[in-house]
Amino acid sequence: MPINEIRDTIQGTALTDATGYAYMTRKINLPDGHRHSVLSIDVFNDQNSMWLSNQKAPEAGLAAYQLFVSPYPMQRTSETMGASVTELIFNTGAMAGDESVLYKEQAIVKAGVQEDNSRDLIWFNQFPNPAVGAMPTNNWYSNHLYITVMVWNQPETEVEVKHSLFIRVKQTKIGAAEESMGQYKEFLDAQSRLLMDTAVVMDPASISGYVFPMWKYGGIRPELMISGTTALRYFNRVASNANQDMVARGALQTAYQDATTMVGFDTAFGDAALNLPDWITLMDVAGVTAGELRPYPPPLKYADNGNTLMF
Repeated sequence: MPINEIRDTIQGTALTDATGYAYMTRKINLPDGHRHSVLSIDVFNDQNSMWLSNQKAPEAGLAAYQLFVSPYPMQRTSETMGASVTELIFNTGAMAGDESVLYKEQAIVKAGVQEDNSRDLIWFNQFPNPAVGAMPTNNWYSNHLYITVMVWNQPETEVEVKHSLFIRVKQTKIGAAEESMGQYKEFLDAQSRLLMDTAVVMDPASISGYVFPMWKYGGIRPELMISGTTALRYFNRVASNANQDMVARGALQTAYQDATTMVGFDTAFGDAALNLPDWITLMDVAGVTAGELRPYPPPLKYADNGNTLMF
């Protein structure tokens, strides 16, 4: 399992289009037949002045960039980012938690409106963070790696982009089946999602009732107590030659079934009529509720070609 230390750069002049967007990418080739594991990753911005052009930015304007490291070049999605709900950049790259993202960093600058074009607010995030990025994180199977930079600036503006990349990758030889399935999954992940919507939106007034039914009822749910005689059978120390009452298997099956009876939201779990709490099912053992275990499995019969005969 060799460790490959990748040291590379993505550098160039990005020219934004009429909407203020620019895109650039770089491909790094890797050997076939391997599972690539990120041991650590570090990215350095060599050009901190890539935020804004020398021209005065529009009032309340935003400048930003996103950098991705992924098995396939990152594409624009329907995601957004911005300084507030009214100051947004649309059609950005994928979210950091997307399956196709190995590393992501982004920065947003809200330009000042002073004559000297001063910057007053900067937001910077990266995933994984420096502490996590110094440890093993992700695996991928494709025989290439892409560095992608997306830039948002003033329309038709030249923006210098200079980033340096260092990745320590452990490369493990794998079979053709695992490689093909991994590469196919990454190929689909790279083009399958335009917008993530994974949250379950709930009415704030009913959250506690969905998650904790007793929260609205108040107090603690009542509990059934088991009889002292039954408890002594499980927890009392007895001599090895002492006589104990035996319980038939059928009686235990009935007790366990009764202990799991459905009850109302404000009543105790178990069977109140028989005084059986639900926690006695923790004492269930194999062969009690499932039936007797056969001492020997039935013999298998095989055909001449080795297939098992089914009767």
